[in-house]
Amino acid sequence: MTINTFNNNIPEKTFAKLNSEGEFTRIAVSPGIINKHYTPAQFQKIAEVVGKSGAIKYSTSYNIMISVPTLDLIRVTQELEQVGLYIAQQGQVVAMKACDFCDGVKMDAATITEELYQQLDGLEVPSRIRINMNGCASACYNAVYDDIGLVYQKDSFDVYLGAVPMGKNAQAGELFAKKVPVQHIENLLQEIIKLYKELALHKEPFYKFYKRTKTADYWQKLIN
Repeated sequence: MTINTFNNNIPEKTFAKLNSEGEFTRIAVSPGIINKHYTPAQFQKIAEVVGKSGAIKYSTSYNIMISVPTLDLIRVTQELEQVGLYIAQQGQVVAMKACDFCDGVKMDAATITEELYQQLDGLEVPSRIRINMNGCASACYNAVYDDIGLVYQKDSFDVYLGAVPMGKNAQAGELFAKKVPVQHIENLLQEIIKLYKELALHKEPFYKFYKRTKTADYWQKLIN
């Protein structure tokens, strides 16, 4: 069956069109950092707040993107949060991502994931950093293809840095530190972010910063 596979694949409304025609704001919503399952009530609320004027699309960051009138943003945010939806922060900040921990079966790293989120998510940085936490060695949510990839196994993390996420030169990050104990991972991430904030060029993406500086002595000092 090819119905709806290729026909009518040009959307009538796009975020770009909406922004050119009026004051709209784009927000990213999801059931949470770990949870990937939406409820029918959440989908109903998304449809309701978008209405006939806005737009909805899915993204590669485990979010649904919606565009709503800027004048309604506070009300819309409150209504989405009331049905249990998480609103991701936008802009030049640290953004946490995570796998679904095998739909809650492998939750060993859930506690430290929440702790890292509380301490790191939303920190201002020169250019947006995505920290991707995967809860086992399978790393099926592609942690190694984000700015900072964390792969949990046996009370420790392997840390990958500097992935190029898209384009003809896309590539996985490099293994920066192996078997970092859980109790040390937050400090290591804080130090990495500190280096980036202090030494990056204006709006320099993290992968370019790491590629430019990775032979510097201060990187080696972080893992010694």
